[in-house]
Order: sequence, then C-alpha cells, then structure tokens
Amino acid sequence: MKNSIAIGALALAAVAGSARADLQVREFIQNSALSISGFGSTSNSGFVQANIPAGSRIERAYLYAASVWNNPVSSVTLAGKNLSLANATVLAPNSNPATTVRWDVTSIISSTFVGGLQNFSITENGNNDGQVLVVAYSNPSTQGFTSIIVDGELRTQGDSFRLNFANPYAGGNMLVSLASSFSRQPSYQYTRIDVTTNSTANRRLTTSAGGSDDGERANGGLITVGGIGDSPTNPDPFAYPDDFDLAERTDDEYYNLALGNSANANPFIMPGDTFVQFDTINPSNDDNVFGMFITSEFRIIPAPSSVAMLGLGGLLAARRRR
Repeated sequence: MKNSIAIGALALAAVAGSARADLQVREFIQNSALSISGFGSTSNSGFVQANIPAGSRIERAYLYAASVWNNPVSSVTLAGKNLSLANATVLAPNSNPATTVRWDVTSIISSTFVGGLQNFSITENGNNDGQVLVVAYSNPSTQGFTSIIVDGELRTQGDSFRLNFANPYAGGNMLVSLASSFSRQPSYQYTRIDVTTNSTANRRLTTSAGGSDDGERANGGLITVGGIGDSPTNPDPFAYPDDFDLAERTDDEYYNLALGNSANANPFIMPGDTFVQFDTINPSNDDNVFGMFITSEFRIIPAPSSVAMLGLGGLLAARRRR
C-alpha cells in the first residue's frame, strides 16, 4: 500500500433505520492500514501471508473461513494453533448455503510476526473453499489513515452498502478489497458492483468480481480477495468473466476509489463528496460475498452514535468499537 500525506478528517454520519444486518462494520481502527491475503486449495493445506513493515504494531487480526456451497465449514490450524469452531463467530445472517466464520487471531499473528512479507501455515481440518487473513497494523507511515473491516453476507439477488461522511471528502486514496467464495470463472458466476457518490450515480466499478484468484478452479479452492500481489488499478468495468480464459485475472477484487478506470478517467470519489454507496448483485445467485476491507489514506472518525449501513431490505446498524 502506498504511503501518502493524509488530507482532511471525515466522520461517518449516523442514519436511522431498522437493524437487519447483512454487512456490518466490525472495526474502525485509526492510524492503521490493512494487510490482506487469501488461500484456497483442494489439498487443504498451504499458507496465508501478511506484508507488514518491521517495527509495526499489530492492532487486530482476523481469519475468515468459508465453506463449500451446501457443505459445513471446518475448523483450521493457523501457524500450528488449532482454531475450533466453538471459538468461531458465524457471520450473519448465514442464509445462503455457504457458511463463513471468523476467528480473532491477533495474539497468533502478534506472537509470530517478524516483519516484511511473511507466510503463516494453514491447514483445513476438513474441506473449506478457503480462508482470508486480514491484519490491521500501525506505524509512523500509517498515521492519519483509517482501516475499516466490514463482514457479513451480501444478499446475492441485490444488496447495498453505504458510508455517509459527516465532513466532505478532501482527498487521499480509498483502497477497497472484496472477499468472495464459491465463484468459478470463467463461467457465468460473477458479482457486479456499482458505485454512487454525490458526484456520480450508478457508476460501474466491475462486472466480474469473483473467481478463484487465491485458490483453484474447483470446489474446495474457490476463494478470492483483493490484497497482497494484487493491483488497486481498477478493472475494465464492462468485462464479463466469460470474455476470455483468464477471466479471474481481469478483476483481482482490489480497487482504489481515488482512481478512475478504462471507461472514465475521473476518480470514483471526488472532493466534496459526502457519501459512497456500493450496489451489488450476483446474477448466478450462488456467490458468497462475505467481506469488504477498506484502507482510507485519510482519517474517518466514527460518529458518537451508531454508524449505519443502508441495505435494500433496511438499514444496517453497526456498532462503534470502544
């Protein structure tokens, strides 16, 4: 992730509404950035990675595991430590046939972290579609940044996720990583994402989110997340995942809203914008989108009351971490 001068201070405005939770803000972590990686394999063993400068402080670390569609999720072993399902949190609403769980692995990463690009061994004690490791870290270069960890389960037939800013956006990168499982490409399995801000309406970010970029093209390896090894250069927004053989490489699920794309060079988020909204749909009705992880190179300050996420079926309440 690039280092830059943080410009401006934004706050999220609270929105009143119902409390149905499809995606929920898990963490707002000030003065930090995110390291993100995924792993999936039919062999059920390998490694996830973290790329964190030496001398950094590990603020938070989460490991996610997603089941194969219509199958139970299994426990995993990370860096030699068994993570039991009894100690996992099942992501709500858990209404589709894939189950995703989350473990807090801050102590494991903190105790084994040495700095730089590092591998952490992982073994699935069963047959998951894959795992995603998200680590929030801080050091002098991340001052002024904000990390936002959002997780849950997007409704495949249409969902919407909105961040309201109390103060207008003034500048700085906004890196967005999407985590998705059980999406095989090339095929007609993809998630479409449109972005709306004050300055633009229903602008296509991607038509080809999904695939097995971090795994294999087979059940037990269908996992992808934007992060280590990926580019935040935004993809061709109208490339469908059946347009060419290496479709999953069209979209690595890593985006920068401070940039434009091949269809429109203007950034997705412009100075003066007071909100950003992501509208998603999965036409095949069988992709499991369970995470959105954001590193903003400007400060976002949670409002004193609850932060809220706008959903098609209602407004999603998210708690501020104390």
